[in-house]
Parts: sequence; C-alpha cells; structure tokens
Amino acid sequence: MRYHKNFIQFLIMVLFVVLLTHGAYADDTPPVGQSKSEPSSSIPEGQSKEKPVPEDEGIGSDIFGKQGGNFHPFVIFQEVYTDNLFATHTNTKSDFITTIAPGVWLAFPANREKLLSIDTTTTSPGGLNLSRIKPETTRRYQSYFLYSPEFLLYSDHSSLDHVNHKAEGLFQYNLSSGLSFDIIDIFHDREDIAGNGIIDTLYRYKDNLLDLVATYAAPSGKFKFELDYSNYDINYEDLAASYRNRNDDSFGISAFYQFWPKTSLFVEYNFADIDFDGGTSTDSIENRYYAGATWDMTANTRGTLKLGYIQKDFDAPTIEDQDGFSVELQTQHNLTPKRGLQISGYRKFHESDFGGASTFLSSGINVALLQRFSEKWTGTFDVSFEKNEYKGFDRADDLFGIGPAVRFEPRKWLIFDLGYNYYLNDSNITTYDYEANQIYFRATLSL
Repeated sequence: MRYHKNFIQFLIMVLFVVLLTHGAYADDTPPVGQSKSEPSSSIPEGQSKEKPVPEDEGIGSDIFGKQGGNFHPFVIFQEVYTDNLFATHTNTKSDFITTIAPGVWLAFPANREKLLSIDTTTTSPGGLNLSRIKPETTRRYQSYFLYSPEFLLYSDHSSLDHVNHKAEGLFQYNLSSGLSFDIIDIFHDREDIAGNGIIDTLYRYKDNLLDLVATYAAPSGKFKFELDYSNYDINYEDLAASYRNRNDDSFGISAFYQFWPKTSLFVEYNFADIDFDGGTSTDSIENRYYAGATWDMTANTRGTLKLGYIQKDFDAPTIEDQDGFSVELQTQHNLTPKRGLQISGYRKFHESDFGGASTFLSSGINVALLQRFSEKWTGTFDVSFEKNEYKGFDRADDLFGIGPAVRFEPRKWLIFDLGYNYYLNDSNITTYDYEANQIYFRATLSL
C-alpha cells in the first residue's frame, strides 16, 4: 500500500542522513532540549528541566555549540501511524502521517540547552494546564528565540496536508538588588481534532501566550515575592469552532518563606478575566487562592505542591456560578542515578470544548518512569488519567493513556525515538467514547 511505501522511503532517507553525517560534530552539544545529566522524557508542563550554564561556559570562539553556542539549527523527521485519526466512536479512519520540522533556536549569551519546554492547553484559562515555574539562573541576563515550521503529510487523507508554525522567545534579567524579570512569548498556528465523536475534521487555530514574572528576593534570603501577568489569546479559523475564541488576562501574587534551607512555604492569589469574542454569555472571572510548598531538597528531589480553592463567576445571570477545591502537583525524583520518576497532577476548571456546556471540571494525573539503560539507550513508561465533568450538560469523560517509548542516541547531535501511545475515552454518552492506538518513529538532528 502507498503508506507502507512512504514509510519505507522515510526510513531510507533517515539512514542516508545518518551515513552521510557519520562521525561529524563528535564534540558538539546535546540534542535540542536534552540534558546529559538526566533521563530524557517529557516533563511536567510549565516546568523546565534545563539547568543554567555557568558564566565561564558562555560565548566562545565557536558559536555553533562546542562551548555553549548561540546558533542551534535542527530538523525533526517523524512518522506516525494511528488507527483512529479523528478520535471517533464509529467509522474510524487510520493513516500514516509524515512530519518534517526544520527549525533554529538562538541563545544570547550562549547556551547549550533549549530553555523552554512548555506547551499551551486551549481549554485551560490562561493557556497553561500547570503553573509556569520560573527557572533559577545565575546570569545577569539571558535571551532565547525559536522558530520551527512543521510540514504534515497524510498518506490517505492528503486533503489534510498542512503546515504548522511555532515560535517562542524568552528574556530574563537579574538585578543585583534581588529584583529579577522573566518574560516568555509562545505562538502556535496549528490544529486540533473536532473531538465530538462524529465529525471527521480538524479545526485550525492560532494561539499566543505572553507571560511575565517579576521576582524580588529579600537580602535575608528568607523571603521572596512574585508578581505575575499573563495574556492568552486563541482564535479558530472554522466558524463551527469560533464560539471558543477568547482572550484571557491573568494576574497573580505570591509570597514565599524559606522554612528549611531547601524548602519554602508560600501563599498565592490569582485573578483571571476570561473574555469570549462571541459575547458575555460565557464570560467569567476566576479568583484562585492557594497555599503550598516548593522544594529542591537534594539533586535528586524537587517539586511544587499547591492546594487551594477556586471561585468562578459568570457574567450571565442564567449560568450558575461554580466553586471548588483545586490542587496542583509537579515533582521529580531520581530514584537512582539511572532511574527517575516524574509526577504531575491538577484539579481545576476548564473552558468548554463544545457548545452544550459552559465549562468542565478537570482532574488529572500523569506518572512517568524514566530509565537510562546505557549511555546511548534510554526508555520511558508514561501513564495518565483525566476525568472531565461538564457543567450545564450531562456529560462526564474518563480518559486513560499509556505510552512506552525508547530512545537511542548514537551521537550527541542525533537521537532516534520509537514509541507507542494508547488512548481510551470512556464517556457516559456513548457518542464520545473512542479508542486510539498510535506508533511513532522520530529522528532528530541538531547542533
């Protein structure tokens, strides 16, 4: 079949590239986003696993990366097979999807690790499912920019061929007075699945997240204060999904007290103004109150836990206001030098992804086990569960996912990933039930 031929051609192309570049850049930096010191896998959303590079590893004579690098080009080749392309209950469609994603990221001063590992969530107020944790750095300033187009080619649904775009930037500045600023901007032009169990279509959208964090650390080292502002804007091209277009403004303030040398307690308040383009019927504001702890006890254990309460008030008097308990967890523990465990969890309100409901309460947990078998081979095993309870419509979904994967890194500039994902959505409305199996192979070349 045609998709089998495409997959074979893809493997031959990757093999050719490997043979052509064999032995080159032997002393170059790690692949994009991968750390030498940690197993390679996904990390809790909003948290970066990259560590700052000491000042003496800054700009050198070779700007392409031997001592850090300002300029880091990369290209990703990926082949995915899915047996349920549109996540439908019946009449499922399978396909092979080829992705070619060239790109480049820049860092000034030089840095040898990608500085952002964040993705947006379209239904989450403010665009982030988990809070962004500002990374610590010893540098006076750091800037970073990435751009990458993604060319997606479908074997059996060629009418869906398209190009996605991703751009992101970061700027950090630290003053000797203890005041620091951290600003990021993330832009996507991409698509998501209709997700109503029936329609075989993808909805294209553009979203942009701007997030600014200002931090003041007291000279005593015991107290720290943070102010946060973010703006998230999302717009769908398709009229059928235009009711989801909105703009979110969020403000937050936090106060930290260092209770133990590596552990801080904090209180936090957040306010969010959620403004839909279609009018005031689903506009709302959220008040969020949290208390929690953040820890970095040893090189092996770090994390953040937040417990709190959310009040969601709608502008329209016909929609019932909501409130409830909220939680957020992001933690990582290295069980051994070659084995790590990452856990993230949350409970919060999301904006509805279909017109019959005003919002939904989402509770989820993700557990990932990371294992380094040797210097070149690593593996991950990922399990997730999410429960979504819709308001204003009698619908409740339980989504289960599992994803084993293996990574081979024959060179520092070349990595191969092979993995499998299984998804099961169990809804009280049969139409929204679905199962999906995915197998993917990915090759990443980077400087």
